[in-house]
Amino acid sequence: FPSNAQDAAGLLRAAIRGNDPAFFLEHRNLLDTPSGRGAYPGDDYVLPFGVGNIITEGTKATIVTWGDMVYRAKEAVEQLGESVEIIDLRTIIPWDEAMVLNSIKKTNRCLIVHEDGIANAFGAEISATITQKAFSYLDAPVMRVAMKDIPVPYNKILMAAVVPTSEEVASALRE
Repeated sequence: FPSNAQDAAGLLRAAIRGNDPAFFLEHRNLLDTPSGRGAYPGDDYVLPFGVGNIITEGTKATIVTWGDMVYRAKEAVEQLGESVEIIDLRTIIPWDEAMVLNSIKKTNRCLIVHEDGIANAFGAEISATITQKAFSYLDAPVMRVAMKDIPVPYNKILMAAVVPTSEEVASALRE
């Protein structure tokens, strides 16, 4: 679930070259943004599945996110001016569990930000894993910012009303 053109190229190449079936999700906003028009990384650029990317290093909290929400998380952190680690998972199955757990051990707080509905979504799996494997490191409950549990609208105005905003992410970080 890439957040930029370079990751999309590397992950798609890994999917094509792999022996297992892969379901490749490319965010609709990736196609018409500066991050979606990045420089081509070359024919040999391959990103292995399950390896996240630390977008910003931080000490006060960890944001775990993927796809277009990476940019909303970055905006929120910039609004607050706090030391927040942002992890772009890049892939959700498999996901970089070790990177996330190591970050939680460092920051002691976690906010999961994604576009899917909050109920029964992959963010809940990440939250459960953190709670099971890193509970003793947490100074606060794992929090999630996600879309409301309604059907996904395809009208841009309606979508903007239901997809998490950087302000909602910033508000959850403050909390």
